[in-house]
Parts: sequence; C-alpha cells; structure tokens
Amino acid sequence: MKTLERFIDLEKGSISPAIFWDPEIYQEELKKIFTKSWLFVAHESQIKQPGDYVTNYMGEDPVIITRDLEGKIHVFLNACPHRGMMICRTDAGNSRFYRCPYHGWTFENSGNLIGVPEFEYAYWGELDRSKYRLREVPRVESYKGFIFANWDPNAAPFVEYAGKDFLWYMDLAFEKCLGNFEVTGPVMKLRLRTNWKIPTENFGDDYHVLYTHGSAFKIGFMPPYDAVGSYNAYCDNGHSVADIPEFGKGLELDRMIAKQLGPEAERYLESVDKKLREKLSPVHADLHQVGQLLIFPNLTFLTFGVFRGIHLFQWHPKGVDETELWQIPLYDSEAPDVAKEYARRFSQRENAPGGIFAADDGENFEQITKATKPYVTRQFNFDYSMGIRHEGEIQIPGLPGVLGRHYSEQNQRNYYRYWLKLMSEEGVFHD
Repeated sequence: MKTLERFIDLEKGSISPAIFWDPEIYQEELKKIFTKSWLFVAHESQIKQPGDYVTNYMGEDPVIITRDLEGKIHVFLNACPHRGMMICRTDAGNSRFYRCPYHGWTFENSGNLIGVPEFEYAYWGELDRSKYRLREVPRVESYKGFIFANWDPNAAPFVEYAGKDFLWYMDLAFEKCLGNFEVTGPVMKLRLRTNWKIPTENFGDDYHVLYTHGSAFKIGFMPPYDAVGSYNAYCDNGHSVADIPEFGKGLELDRMIAKQLGPEAERYLESVDKKLREKLSPVHADLHQVGQLLIFPNLTFLTFGVFRGIHLFQWHPKGVDETELWQIPLYDSEAPDVAKEYARRFSQRENAPGGIFAADDGENFEQITKATKPYVTRQFNFDYSMGIRHEGEIQIPGLPGVLGRHYSEQNQRNYYRYWLKLMSEEGVFHD
C-alpha cells in the first residue's frame, strides 16, 4: 500500500488528486473505510412491519435490511452462502423468507437456512444447514429511527462514533417534528461520473454556494445566503455541520414561510418550537436549524427549517470514478398537509435529478473528475487551506464542536484527517 501521508499534508491544506483516482487507494478504502465505519442502511419507517425489507449497499457490497417475525432488525449480505448469487433483487417488499434463484436454497428472514432442494439425494442428507445462515452484519444500531450497520464486531457504539458534539446537532435535526420522520416515497437514484468523496465532502463546503448556486438566489428561490448561515463546525471522527445560522435567524425564516402557507402552518411551527424547548433545550430551539450534516464516510443531510423535512443523500462508491447517489426524503408524520406539500415541492425543485441545485452540483462533481484524471493535471495538488490558521478561534456559547467561519475548509480537513487515520489502520477482513 502506498504511503498516504505523501498525498495529504493537513498542516498546509494540500491534498493530491491521486486519492480520487488511484485504483489501489480505492480498494483500500473498501477494505478499511467501509468495513470499520457505521454506515446508514435504512430508516425504520421503511420496515415497519414484520417481514418488511429493503436493500442497500455497504460500500460496494449489497445488503438486505429486514425486520423478522419477532420484530428484530437484521442486516444480511445479499449473497447466497452457497455460490454467491444475489438473493434479493428488488428494492423493497415483505417476505417471510428469501429464496436463491440459482439453486433454490431458502432462508428465513431471520437468516436460517430452511430449504435445500434434493437435500437427501444431492447432499446425501449430510449438509449441516446450521453452518449456512445468511451472512449477517455483526453490529446494527438505530438512532432516532435511522439504522446504521458496521462490519467491525468490536466497533464502539454508534453514539460514541457520532460523538456528543455531533449528536447535539443531530438531535436538533431529527427532533424538529411533532410526530416521527418517515420515508414517504421511493429512493431516487442517480449515477455520477465522480469519486464518492468529492460529493460527500461538498456538504461541508458553504463557500461554493454563492457562486455555483448563484442563480437560485437571483431568482428568489432561496433567501439571501448570509441569512441562512454564519458558521460551520467540525466534530470527532470526520463528521461536520454546515450552514449554522445566528440564533433566532432560522425561526425567523420559518415564520416567513409559515405566514405564506397560512394559520395551520403557523400553529405547526410554534408547536415544533415548543417541543424543541421542552424536549431538548432553549439553546436548540433558539438555533432552530442547521443546514447540512455530514456523517463520515458517505452520508449527508439537508435539514433546513421545519418546512423542508429532511433530505438524505447517500453516496455509494461504484468504482474509483463513479458514484451512485441515493436520495431519500423524510417528512414529519404529524405535519399538516400544507407543510408536507411545500416540502415535497421544494425537494423536487431543489435536489431532484433535474432540480436547480442538483444540476449545478452534478456538473461540478463530474467536471472535477474529468479535469483531474489526465496525467499532467494529477501532478498538482488541491488547496484546502482556507482558514487553516484560525481553527477554534470562534466561540459561541452553547454551540458545540470546533466552529469556523461560514466560508472555511476546516470541515474538509477534518474529513480527510479521519480518512487518513482509518486508511493507516488494518481493516476488519484480511485477504
């Protein structure tokens, strides 16, 4: 394995493009990053009933997430332990069992092998079926309905992985509802010709918004950007928060939206504000919102206000220069219809494949990859030095994490600091 320190100099904020195109580095990421990190796999609202399942990926590996007949959540490798055939090829459904389409081996949704065609004749009745369960991910935990899994049996619990500072912001985003956040439609999927890290780290980057998305502000699609955020923050283990507003600003913006939507929306907003004050803290309620959350390594959220719901983005690696984006919108189950409709329309216009923001970002991601893949361009490092000598200088009472100015690259440096740490360690599996 290459010595990665020569590609990343965090003291200078200098990073080689090699980490975005080198096939050997990419394979090491699959071994070390995606087997030792807590990865999002599903939301509990997608598997409400016994037998419900969805499929997803952990790195490049396909997995099945299911709720068994006893109500327990399992995450299984979506490959038959017999000869490796993908067992489940639908996005979601309900079933008491899974049957391999190759040889017909059949498994309970708890993972047990219960059926082997021609068992007595083909196997002489000797196959020990107890040794051929579906291969199960050893660690599965749920936090406020979001299900995470980890191949490392010795991994610290998810709440420790997230860390208390980042959980403070997560709680604000995930408790900003009267009922429960629920997935309300199918997963939107889009392929991009880019390395998976480029779009992921972009969610810690507020600097690009004014220029890349300038048209959205010119036509009034968004409020003035300086009103949306004033700070960003990074936390332990590569996680970060962006578009943190001044206290009171987020609630002010939401009250403007509520006034447009009518009395029902206004009552809803004030009820959510009351809940935040009572369940979390007055400081949470005064902050009201943050714009983006990034959970290392490949999960990001848009979490502005109460009228936009939560928009989840998972950036699945599909090769060194290809990424599959999965977008999942979640809305408050107890929000009035007028609020849900506003959130749906905003999501479609902002980040659907043809949305005003998604088109801008997708172009950036693909053109960065296209421009830096050729030989000569690869010889020159990227600059991530913005604000490098001023980390930790901003202190806002009540706000956790290492705060930085709205425009800073401290979140990206934090991301690659933890990336480098994991890439310098051993993976869970040994070739």
